[in-house]
Parts: sequence; C-alpha cells; structure tokens
Amino acid sequence: MRDANARFFPAQKSQLAFKIKLAMHLWCIVRAVLFQWSPDFWRGFRRFLLRLFGAQISPSASISNKACIDCPWNLEMADFASVGEYAWIYALDKIHIGRGTCVGQHVMLIAGTHDYCDPTFELITMPITIGQGAWLAVSTIVLPGITIGDYCVLGAGSVVTKDMPALMVCAGNPCAPIKRRQLRSNVR
Repeated sequence: MRDANARFFPAQKSQLAFKIKLAMHLWCIVRAVLFQWSPDFWRGFRRFLLRLFGAQISPSASISNKACIDCPWNLEMADFASVGEYAWIYALDKIHIGRGTCVGQHVMLIAGTHDYCDPTFELITMPITIGQGAWLAVSTIVLPGITIGDYCVLGAGSVVTKDMPALMVCAGNPCAPIKRRQLRSNVR
C-alpha cells in the first residue's frame, strides 16, 4: 500500500551543461584509447593529452597511465608533482597539486558530491588544494573543499574531512594531525 504523503521525484537530471557532458564523454574515449594504453615511460604524451583537454600540467609532472582523471580542465599540477597508479582525480571543481607533491596509489581526490538533504541530490562542487612537498599515502581519500598544507603527510587509508595543516603527519578516519614532520636537509 502506498503512503498518501510520499513524494515521488522524476529521475535525476544532470546539472552539467551539454558542452561539459560532451567534453567528459570525449575525454573518456581519449583516456580509454590513448591515455591508459600509453607505455609507462610516455609521461610527456600523457601530459600532452591532458593539456589538450585544458589541464595545466608542468613539463616535469608525472601521471601514471593507470590513473583515472575526470574533467582534466580542472586539474593543475606544479613542477615534479606526481599521481600514482589507480589514483582517482574526480575534478568536478579545481584541483591543485603543488610542487613536488606525491599523490600515491589508489588515492581519491573527490571535488564533487551531492546534497543528500535535497531529494534531487543537487550536485555540490568545491576545490581541493594540496600544497607543495606533500605526500598522500596509499588509499587516502580527500573530500571536496579541503586544503592540505605544504609538506603535510597523510597516512595510508586516511579519510580527510577537514583542512590539514602544513608540516604535520596526519592519519586516521577522520584524518587528524598526529605529530610535526621533521624535514632533514638534503646536504650530506
């Protein structure tokens, strides 16, 4: 028996413009045919493909051919930044990866979510900013609107729900600062 007070909603409609949806589909084809099948050492070719779709990628940045990048036009990678195997860069909003930052294997940078209080699940996007010299260890998840400070380390499996400070080692679910990161000089 149906509840007389129940509200029924039509299927969710995409809130993205047709031009964006078309670009997303075209990128998916390029990613599946060219990006993912490029040899590991063809980093320059992958940077070229990402730049064709509007990404701002430094010539010294490194992106694994096994990484999944959605909406590359929202991605910025500074000098010597890297993205590891099976990382998911869900760039529905701007994602900035700072100089020398290492985004490890299976890391998720998620710049979009939905308003679960809205029955139509309205799309919400917020940028992610990762400072320089940071390390996001394996299987870390960074949620929308987060800023990771310079030289911050995020421990394996962390779920980052709020901003993390610079020069700190942070871990957990939810992620929290644990101790100060002591950087050694490279001079021997």
